Amino acid sequence: MSRKREVVFMGIGILTGLALSGPASAAVQQLTATPTTQAFYVDGQQVQFEAYSIHNNNFVKLRDIGKTVDFSVTYDAATNSVHIDSTQPYQEEAPAAPSAPTEASVQATLAQLREIYPTGAEFPTPYRSTSDGPYYRGIHCSGWATLCSDAAFCDLPWQRINRPSWEQLRPGDLVEYQNSESYHVVVVMGKTDEYIKVTESGTNNHVRWGGQYFKWWLEEQSGYTLYTRYPE
Repeated sequence: MSRKREVVFMGIGILTGLALSGPASAAVQQLTATPTTQAFYVDGQQVQFEAYSIHNNNFVKLRDIGKTVDFSVTYDAATNSVHIDSTQPYQEEAPAAPSAPTEASVQATLAQLREIYPTGAEFPTPYRSTSDGPYYRGIHCSGWATLCSDAAFCDLPWQRINRPSWEQLRPGDLVEYQNSESYHVVVVMGKTDEYIKVTESGTNNHVRWGGQYFKWWLEEQSGYTLYTRYPE
């Protein structure tokens, strides 16, 4: 092992011992971390670390040290353990494959949006999606609907379903209706056997949560359409 790695591993061992000692463990709840402005040098060359001062000690990410000094740092999710190998070079961790959205994850995203844009709040307009969606003006009901959809589904492709069955409607889907008097698009938040609960916006670009549209009424509209982005 090189002298540089010996020094680094010795430091890791000292920090680990301090962290697991009785008094330190008892005081964990009282620790306060603040970003440090100190400069860091490796072999005389300044390096950039994201560092925090805790009780006047500097703490940096183990992966950042491994990348700079060149030793392997891996994480085993199955055993919830970190593995350090001084004989192997550092390798970037492969990004995890994006998980497919679920109804629960979509509803969680909508709940976060509700915290940011409560009823009566104005959403940023025009919102023009980069997801190649069906709406391009970025204002009023379609702008808000597209913003919600992008937040929940990122860049997943869109699918249009004309006159969908009630069973096909899921949280995060966009329901559009048209008749001789009006046109509107809403975002599904939840569904019962009789109605959908939605979030929507009007011509004033203000958000509304908790509106309801009845199944029988939607199915009577001539332009009843569903836009979904759930993977098939």
